[in-house]
Amino acid sequence: MNLYISGSNRKNNSYEVLKDLMNENDKLISLEDLSINFCMGCGACSDKLPEHCVIEDDMEVIYKSMIASDKIIIMSPIYMNHITGILKNMIDRLNPFYSHGLLKGKKLYILTVGQVDEEENEDIAEDIKKYFEGISEFFHFDVTYLRNFSSGKTDNVKENYDNYDEIIKELREKIEE
Repeated sequence: MNLYISGSNRKNNSYEVLKDLMNENDKLISLEDLSINFCMGCGACSDKLPEHCVIEDDMEVIYKSMIASDKIIIMSPIYMNHITGILKNMIDRLNPFYSHGLLKGKKLYILTVGQVDEEENEDIAEDIKKYFEGISEFFHFDVTYLRNFSSGKTDNVKENYDNYDEIIKELREKIEE
């Protein structure tokens, strides 16, 4: 099973692209649907809680799904030249996985979507790629940045690309390699 995580605050482009990428047995989580509190920095997960956090919230769904998944595919809109705050919050709560090596060897794929043209977002996409490569050193997962989409003036990725189905097919092939 592959786990798809939409890091958007609404079910729009990121969610729809991930739905199109999924296979039948895969799981899709939309962070919009979950209540995830902020990391308190207490360190309890490092010391005595190997697979979770002392905070009892919807992060448990993500922990269990990540452990059960073969690959993790995350897509985020670009907000303020970076990933969304809700996705960053989720990543901050992955400290138990860092402390206990639970993501070691997992494959993580990243997709982004911005409102401007892909070329205009190249530098931002590169910064996001470097961010995930940086945290991969702590978590020991393999990260691949797949691509950035543009939602354009229509705010609809699918309408922005004449070859959308072909792009999805190519991305699915990369994920299944």
